Amino acid sequence: MLICKKTLMVILVTFMAVALSGCGEKTGTASSTTRAEASETCLGCHESVRSPVTAKLIAEEWKLSSHNLGNWAGCADCHEPDTGHPSSCNLCHGGTPSGSSVSSVVHNPDESGKCAKCHTAKAGFGFSTHNGVTRNTLTSHFSKTLSSYVSSKYVGKCRDCHNPHDTIGKLDTLRAWARSGHGSTGASPWNYYDFKSITGECNRCHTTTGFIKYITTGDSTAWGSASDTTKEMLGCNACHINYSYALRSANQVKAKYTGGEVTYSNVGTSNLCLNCHVGRESGASVIAMNNYTGVPFVNSHYLAAGGIVFGKIGFEYAGRVYSDPAVYNHRYIGTNDSRGNSAAESTKGPCVGCHLANKTQPGEKHTLKPYIVTGASLSPTCTTSGCHDVATDRTLIDVTWKPRYKAALLALKYYLANNQYRKLYYNSSNPYFFIDSDGDGVLSAAESVMTNAQWKWYSVGGAEADRSVSAKNNMGAAFNYNLLIHDKGGVAHNSYYTRRLIYDAIDWLDDNNMNYSVSTSLNALPGTGNTDFKAETLKYIITTQADGTTYNIGTSAERY
Repeated sequence: MLICKKTLMVILVTFMAVALSGCGEKTGTASSTTRAEASETCLGCHESVRSPVTAKLIAEEWKLSSHNLGNWAGCADCHEPDTGHPSSCNLCHGGTPSGSSVSSVVHNPDESGKCAKCHTAKAGFGFSTHNGVTRNTLTSHFSKTLSSYVSSKYVGKCRDCHNPHDTIGKLDTLRAWARSGHGSTGASPWNYYDFKSITGECNRCHTTTGFIKYITTGDSTAWGSASDTTKEMLGCNACHINYSYALRSANQVKAKYTGGEVTYSNVGTSNLCLNCHVGRESGASVIAMNNYTGVPFVNSHYLAAGGIVFGKIGFEYAGRVYSDPAVYNHRYIGTNDSRGNSAAESTKGPCVGCHLANKTQPGEKHTLKPYIVTGASLSPTCTTSGCHDVATDRTLIDVTWKPRYKAALLALKYYLANNQYRKLYYNSSNPYFFIDSDGDGVLSAAESVMTNAQWKWYSVGGAEADRSVSAKNNMGAAFNYNLLIHDKGGVAHNSYYTRRLIYDAIDWLDDNNMNYSVSTSLNALPGTGNTDFKAETLKYIITTQADGTTYNIGTSAERY
C-alpha cells in the first residue's frame, strides 16, 4: 500500500513524540491516580527546590501536607502548567527549559486565584475544634457582616497566614490564634465601627492593614473606601512578615497623649504589643486641661496593659510617689536587665515574656493567655525565673489576687458615686460617667445617655476651694477607675501601681483631702450589701505581705 509523504511525516512525528514521552517523564495518569503519583513528574525536576520563604524543600513540605495526605491537591492543581511543560528533551540532554515551558507555569497560585478553586465563600472549609472551642472556618474566612480573614485587602493573599505547601505544621498555632482576642472575628474591637474608614487613628490598631502601615511608615490615616464593606481583625501578618512566621520589627514606642508624649522602654519584640496597648490618653491629659466646668470625660481607651506595666498612664495625685519598689520586676521580664532574671529571651520584652514565651503545648503561645491552657499552671516564665515558687498555680491569681483587685475597684466605684462633693456615676458605655438626675442613688438606663453625661467635675462644699484642683482630682479618680476596669489583668501587670492609683483616688474622694484616710474610711463601712467589697479591698490596698512584713500602703513612710 502506498503512503504519501505528508501522511508518513505525521506518523513519524507522532511516533517520536510518544517515544520521547517515555524518556524519563510520566505523561499521563488514570482517573484513579493519586495526587502524589500525578506530581511525580514535577518532583523529578523540582525535588531540590527550596521555598524562598521557609528555606525548606518544597517537595518535602508538600508531601507532609493535607493537600497530599488527603489526596486533594498536587503540583499541577495549583501551578497549572501548560501541556508540554517541561520540554522532555532537556531531561536527558541537559539544558534549561525555555520559552513557553517556563512562562506557562503559575508561579503564584495564591495571587492568581488558584486557592479559590477549592476554597471559596461557599465551600472548601469546615468546622475545627481546638482547646474545646469549635469554629466554623467558612464564616471566619468570609463574612458580609463581621470581620473576616479574607477581607478586601486579603483576596489572593492566603499566604499571609498559610504555608501553601505545609498546611499542617502550624495548624495548632493558627487554631489557637483564631480563638484568641486577636483572631476573634466576632469581637467588638474589630466590629463596633468600620474602623478602616472613620476619622482619627482607630485603623492603626483595629485593622491589620492600618497596623502594618503605622508601624512601618508612621501613617495612621484612614484607608477605607465607601465601596468596601469588609472588616479586619488582627491577622497573622500583623506581627509576622509572611508564612515563615518571622517577626516584624517595631521601633521604641512613643505614645502621643494630649498631656504630653511619653517614651516607653525599648522592649524589642514587645514593642509590637505596646503600639496598641498603651492607651490613647493618660492621667497627664486630665492635668493638662484648663476648663472643668463644661468638658467631657477623658477616656484612656481600653486594654492599656503596657501603660500599667510601666506605670505611665494613670492619674497621679500631687505629692504621691508612683515608682515601682525595688522588689518589683515585671517590667524587666524579657529584657537584658538582670531584674528580669532571664525569664524569657532578652530581646522579647515583658509582653511576649509572659504571654507567649516558654510554652510547649501545641499552639499554646498564640492563645496569648498568660498561663498553661491544660492544667492550672501559670506561665513557665513566672516559675522558671525564680520569682514565683514552682508549686504556684493559677489559684494565686484567680483565687487570691483577682478577687482583691475586683473588690478594690468596686470600692473606688462606690466612692465615686457616694461622696459629698461631686457624685460620679459610672456606666459601661461611653462617655462612662453620668448624672443621677432624679437623685435616687441609682443610674438608670434612661439616665445613661449622652445628653445626661457628666460635664462638671469640680467639688461643691469640699475642703479644696480651688475648683481647678478639685475638678482635676475628681476626674482623675474617674479616669483611674475607667482605666483599670478595662484592664482585667491589671493586678498582674503591675499590682503596686494599680494599688497606688486606687488608694489615692479613694483617699481624695472620701473627704476631698489627701490625708491617708482610706483605712479609717473603709473600716467605717458595714462590709455588707453594696459595701461587701470591704474585706478584700482592705487586703488589697491597706495591708499586704512582703518579705514577711505587714505594712500599710497608705503611709508616707511605707509607700507599698
